[in-house]
Amino acid sequence: MAAIARVRASLRVFGDSLEPDEVSALLGRPPSRQHRKGDKLEGGGDGVEPTGAWILDSGLSERDELEEHIEVLVASLSNDSDEWARLTDTYSASILCTLFLDQYNEGFELSPRIAEALSERGLVIAFDIYSGDTDA
Repeated sequence: MAAIARVRASLRVFGDSLEPDEVSALLGRPPSRQHRKGDKLEGGGDGVEPTGAWILDSGLSERDELEEHIEVLVASLSNDSDEWARLTDTYSASILCTLFLDQYNEGFELSPRIAEALSERGLVIAFDIYSGDTDA
């Protein structure tokens, strides 16, 4: 099994009542992207955002390992368990891992340390996987 060809990871916080500045204050840093429910969609058009969002990208190269992306995200944020509980009780929060495969059989592992860090914060881990298999 080969390593994943390219990886992206983001912390995503969503909620209808989400105020991006409040989430930034709670987590101790600004997001990469943000919007409130009802804001105009980026890129034009007449649509509006269906819910509020606070999104922080890892900022690492797509060639770095998935675990490194998650470590960078977790290390850049507050470790206060009460703050995380308040956040995850109020909003939907997850780490999104986007994986781009070059072959049909690539894989990865997450260490118990990373799994514990996500669990302590009440974060869901989501995977969005794009196959490199042109016959798929």
